[in-house]
Amino acid sequence: MKIEVINTGTEILLGHVTNTHLGYLAKELFSIGHRIERQITVPDGEAIRQALSESLNRADLILITGGLGPTSDDITREITAELLDKPLQFIPEIWNHIVERFKRREKIPADNNKRQAMIPEGAIYFQNENGTAPGLLIPYNHQILVLLPGPPRELTLMWEKQAFPWLKQNLFKSTEIVQKQWRILGIGESDLEREIEPKLRAIGLTEIGYCARAGEVDLRVISSNRSHLDQAHQIVTKTFGKAIYSLGNQSMEAIVVELAQRQNRKIATAESCTGGLIAHRLTLVSGSSSVFEYGWVTYANAAKIKELKVPSETLNQFGAVSRETVLAMAQGALDESHADIAVAVSGIAGPTEGNAERPVGTCWIAWATKDRTWTENYLLSQNRETFKMMASQQALDGIRQWLSSL
Repeated sequence: MKIEVINTGTEILLGHVTNTHLGYLAKELFSIGHRIERQITVPDGEAIRQALSESLNRADLILITGGLGPTSDDITREITAELLDKPLQFIPEIWNHIVERFKRREKIPADNNKRQAMIPEGAIYFQNENGTAPGLLIPYNHQILVLLPGPPRELTLMWEKQAFPWLKQNLFKSTEIVQKQWRILGIGESDLEREIEPKLRAIGLTEIGYCARAGEVDLRVISSNRSHLDQAHQIVTKTFGKAIYSLGNQSMEAIVVELAQRQNRKIATAESCTGGLIAHRLTLVSGSSSVFEYGWVTYANAAKIKELKVPSETLNQFGAVSRETVLAMAQGALDESHADIAVAVSGIAGPTEGNAERPVGTCWIAWATKDRTWTENYLLSQNRETFKMMASQQALDGIRQWLSSL
């Protein structure tokens, strides 16, 4: 089955809004063995007509998001009806739903809201539990068109409760397509491909994909043969071992929090160059308060001395970006917090202040527990934002590996 997605909205193409619909719908469809073959984002207006005309020549299922609101730029409904040569019909039930929604908010709908109660002849409509724009499902020859509202909170609820169940019951046949994914830290995309692809091809896998991010790569294989995927897992884990931090899409911070919760361990952070990013990432995870209680951002040397008890002699002799200083920071954070593990990081994020001895991108990280301390030195990206993300990832990975070894 050929599936295409048309995302509408000028705000997406202006960069004001991030398009989350494609990723969401792709995952939902892949869960039952179907994949999106093509996606296009177009601005509000006549561009929708051209995009839909093209999809009608190719696709079996067309999903269109956005442009179902009451304002003048919301014309997805009208353009679709014109292209399919289906007159719009007023549906009192939809209008009553809109009126009631406004009434609950002690407001009166505007005249242009009535447009939302107009649907193409023969369409199935989905009431919007989080808004006023109904969704539409339109059979057309051998094809199905599904029009969904643009706001994510409206789209996801409508898809999960109404549109997707209808499609699964009336259109889709389950297909056995399975995916495995590994997130691998500390390797580049081309190096990973050179190392692993011949081994995976040798067992018969044909669909192998890579998604590179700063300092790491997602490796993905897709097959309808489960034995191939089991063999692939053995090969990948044997090849990359501890560098694999996730099987799937789980983030590093989620894994660290989950491991710490399972073992009832506390984590503390002491940050200089990352400016609190490690703590921020940990606290993005629901339930992190059970494992993370203390975090310090000691950007200046005076803060390192006052808050973490780093000896001034250490800073004077070795500097802020040094093995000795991060060890003292980590030990100070451990002592002050009484955590089970503390991590400290200091580096040169750039683009200035580097030198021959410590170039931009230099990063020292230390970890401390009651039993031992250890450090690692990295040369990371010279882009400031990327540097901070890579440093925080390495810092969290050290905690992950320690928790995994217990």
